[in-house]
Amino acid sequence: MPIEREELPVDILFVGAGPACLTSALHLKKQLAAMGRDDVEIAVIEKAQTVGSHILSGAVVDPRPLVELLGEDWRDCGLPVEAWVDQEEVRHLSATGALRIPVPPMLKNHGFPVISLSEMVTWLKDRCEEAEVMVFEGFPGHQFLHDAKGHIAGVQTMDKGLDASGNPGPGFEPGAEIRAKCTVLGEGVRGSLTRQLIDEQKLQGRNPQIYGTGGKELWKLPEGRFPAGKVLHTSGWPLSSTQYGGSWIYGLSADRVSIGFVTALDAQQPWTDPWENFQRWKQHPFIGKILEGGEILKAGAKCLPEGGYWSRPRPWGDGFLIIGDAGSNLNVSRLKGVHTSMKTGLLAAETLLEAIRKDDFSAESLCSYDERFNNSWLKQELWRVRNYRAEFQGRGFWSGAIRAGIKYVLGGIGKEFIPLKADHDEMLKIQHAEPRPEPLEYDGKKLIDKVTQVYHSGSVHSEHQPSHLKVADTDLCISRCKEEYGNPCQHFCPANVYEIVDDDKGQEKLQINHSNCVHCKTCDILDPYQVITWTVPSDAGGPKYLGL
Repeated sequence: MPIEREELPVDILFVGAGPACLTSALHLKKQLAAMGRDDVEIAVIEKAQTVGSHILSGAVVDPRPLVELLGEDWRDCGLPVEAWVDQEEVRHLSATGALRIPVPPMLKNHGFPVISLSEMVTWLKDRCEEAEVMVFEGFPGHQFLHDAKGHIAGVQTMDKGLDASGNPGPGFEPGAEIRAKCTVLGEGVRGSLTRQLIDEQKLQGRNPQIYGTGGKELWKLPEGRFPAGKVLHTSGWPLSSTQYGGSWIYGLSADRVSIGFVTALDAQQPWTDPWENFQRWKQHPFIGKILEGGEILKAGAKCLPEGGYWSRPRPWGDGFLIIGDAGSNLNVSRLKGVHTSMKTGLLAAETLLEAIRKDDFSAESLCSYDERFNNSWLKQELWRVRNYRAEFQGRGFWSGAIRAGIKYVLGGIGKEFIPLKADHDEMLKIQHAEPRPEPLEYDGKKLIDKVTQVYHSGSVHSEHQPSHLKVADTDLCISRCKEEYGNPCQHFCPANVYEIVDDDKGQEKLQINHSNCVHCKTCDILDPYQVITWTVPSDAGGPKYLGL
């Protein structure tokens, strides 16, 4: 018997309450109000139970789009700012040394605000609601709706109250059908709807997307240890000279610091473990001295899109736009994606305003987004570093850094296009891999294991719902994958979701601890056989990153 679903018609639907969609919704609503078009209905759906709970970033923000959205007096608008950058330092780490090097031009942040992205999007959500944008929290998008022509016409949200078999349970609530003239996808990294759309409509950019997985912790330090507004970045150890990645420490208010470490997922080794790299980095004498006597308050992990300009999917089509990290707009050379996401939101709002005026949401209308992008400072910024990560892939860190740095200083000279390989295609089989380092010993205080990270992330999922992590062939895991790669999912997942355990019959099986998941998407990205698919959980569960 067909399930009866509530229908909610709107004009514009934004999927994902991150900086891209919230900026776009707010800017669009302001422009419509100035035109006297209060009749246009705008909605934002967010998979987390609270806006900001699933979002994670450093973050030092380039304020350029804040000026465009909020005006020259944006500093007086109440936007939550932890500190203003007034000290900058870069170090290259060896096993025991910490060589201070000049701050590269792309990492200069003097005068920029240091923020908690979860707090920033919470503030933007409040501004959207004041402008009468509807924001629906705890509404994961499940699948697209289509019109009679097969064009995107909205989203059906996830059914809630399903049992472990996927059948309606006692508290079953059918998902709603939110119909829209245009659906704007700003789901962030590797969003499930965005991935589906890119595959179905063949929107992928000239290069595949590549990623890094970052771990982040919020620490309370002894008074005066690391001043608010100080920014420290490091490269090098514990990564080898062939691997890309690095760290940050940002001084916040009240003697707190944001610390984190990003490991590029094209590291090749099947035992690559981004969370272990992060914890190992904290053992370095230079870093350990900063953290000594401190306390971990919160922790989490997230992937970031590193492919850049040539990994951008086509961001428009009949009834849809793709913005923010979902559209590969992060500038990896600057370690920044908040300002670029916000700018794509502003460009999308201008595109939607024109479409509303014409009442035309076809691909022919929405493709004007490209013209706006090409005439913007964002295009100039991303074009200058269009091959940045490609310079490192296969060359090693120092060779890549020198080549990429020279091209940046000279305004982006060089080849127009350099190809990239997808992260999972770079993974070596066991017989060709380097020896795995000795595992860390975790003390539960300074060095925390993956299960403790899950605790500090606040991640919670109902164990009575279907697993949102779909493995197409679990037999592959205990046969071919074990032999060829040594089950890399046990290493690359930062939340101990995947374990090879005894099945009580003398055989091994894959155990999926889906309730541990912190929604980083590493498994969906790096599985060498591409049989793992991350989907949204039906209970809107996950981490609670507010304040992180």
